[in-house]
Amino acid sequence: MSVILRVGAGLAALIIGYYVLGFIADHWAWFASVAILLGGTALAGWFLFRSRGHEHRDRALTAERHEIMRGVDRMNMPTFDAMVGQLLVGLDAKRVKKFGHRKNDLGCNFVVTFTNGKRIIVRAKKDDKQLRRRNGNRHVQILGGEIKARWDCDAGVIITNANLHWMHHAARNEAVARQLGVLIVDRDRLAEWIDTGQPPPELRPVRAAIQAGTGAAQ
Repeated sequence: MSVILRVGAGLAALIIGYYVLGFIADHWAWFASVAILLGGTALAGWFLFRSRGHEHRDRALTAERHEIMRGVDRMNMPTFDAMVGQLLVGLDAKRVKKFGHRKNDLGCNFVVTFTNGKRIIVRAKKDDKQLRRRNGNRHVQILGGEIKARWDCDAGVIITNANLHWMHHAARNEAVARQLGVLIVDRDRLAEWIDTGQPPPELRPVRAAIQAGTGAAQ
């Protein structure tokens, strides 16, 4: 009896399958549309889930860096200069020499000498509201004009807690900086450097060329 039932069930399955396949063949366009709709919905849901995860992590990272920069904003000028000096020493350069603050100047200066003989002039400029209001373009131009003439360096870097990359000023500032050989490390890039301990990518190839164990500061 069980054998008969199994055979009957098999035949019934074949008959049902035949009619189901025939129905699908007659209505294949409808089934294809449903399959595409379901597949697209599932894929969109997966992307949305992933994007929300990234958005949550990015929001947490942004909040952390905002908090870092709020602390930087509260620093006085000597403390800000000292922080920048520590970041530069972290490049493992052969020598980091500081030229102290003067009243009403454009910022504190560091000359960084690498073991490959390259020298860069770094200007630490804490935001005094004037820097942000004037978009920093004047500071970039002045530093660019001093790289060779005053400091006998190969390139310049301006480090500031001001945002020089907002709205339409970013493209102009970057264009002027590239023309004059100046790297702008403003608010977001400074926050990333402090947070990760990694300098901007433009300074990393220099770091890779430095011999181990030669870091020093003066």
